[in-house]
Amino acid sequence: MAKISRAQGHGATFLLILASTWTLSVAYLPDVNIFTNYRTEVYNGIPSEIDTTPFVRIGDNYYYIEPMNKVNWFQAAGACRMMNAHLASIEDKPEMEALIKYMNAKGFKNNDYFWISGNDLGTEGAFYWLSNGRPMTYAPWNGPKQMPDNYGGNENCVHMFATREMINDANCKIQMLYVCEATEPKTFKFTYIKW
Repeated sequence: MAKISRAQGHGATFLLILASTWTLSVAYLPDVNIFTNYRTEVYNGIPSEIDTTPFVRIGDNYYYIEPMNKVNWFQAAGACRMMNAHLASIEDKPEMEALIKYMNAKGFKNNDYFWISGNDLGTEGAFYWLSNGRPMTYAPWNGPKQMPDNYGGNENCVHMFATREMINDANCKIQMLYVCEATEPKTFKFTYIKW
């Protein structure tokens, strides 16, 4: 939910949050020519006073971590899309560390597993992120033996562990929790300029 504020004095400031992950918030603008009487500034991210629920900022990204409802990988991807987000793509160690630290602080357990967007559904052994189509270059696979192992010939979807900085391949039909990631929003600031 976006908050629109109006400053007192010589001008008025309006914030407009625009992103593919949240609903567009519209502010009432006075009857003036927006192109001549307003200064527009664009910032990455969202000001701290704006409520991003159900997403939470962890590190540099916004996530929704499903705490109770276990679903298969396809249902998890659909649930994320219903929120205008996507299954998370964990692309480096700092991102993984930030997520694990948050999950530990929230009390998730060793046996809590979360679907993320990695998969090799297109070509066995070639893992890509569903969310952005890029190859999985950061892949801290689980276990001492060679992973991913495609155990049983049907492990094509990737999950992460709540308390360990590792990922694993699993059968896409298994029921797990999931992590959605929102695309980084932009904040537009309109400042009315009194002539």
